[in-house]
Amino acid sequence: MCTLKKITFVICIYLKKIAQMKNTINVLIFTLFTFYCSAQEGKISLQQDEKISKLVEIYKSSDEDVEEYQIQIFNGMFNLANQKKTSFEVDFPSWKVKIVHIDVDYRVRITDIKSALEAQRKYNEVRIKYPAAIIIAPK
Repeated sequence: MCTLKKITFVICIYLKKIAQMKNTINVLIFTLFTFYCSAQEGKISLQQDEKISKLVEIYKSSDEDVEEYQIQIFNGMFNLANQKKTSFEVDFPSWKVKIVHIDVDYRVRITDIKSALEAQRKYNEVRIKYPAAIIIAPK
């Protein structure tokens, strides 16, 4: 009887050691697998026509090269900006006007003003009907 108890005791200790080794091996395999999977690299190649990059450069430089005065008559939402632009075109049909989108606002601006004196004269005419107008000097 004594030997049977010893044998079962030894078997229990052996099985516990095997279970501990299995846990250690599983943790080791999981850790190695995680390090292997996290070291991924990607490569992206983009092919585009040369004309596209030229157009982007022209677009970026178009606003920078403006050496003219402008008069801003409205700043706000798009639908209201369209209404102001339409009413301005009725009031002053020979003047050039455009809508500019900056940040979240749309701005209605009178363009094609070459000098400060011309800007001041047009401003004096415009502010009668559009009192919120402001002169914008070139950069």
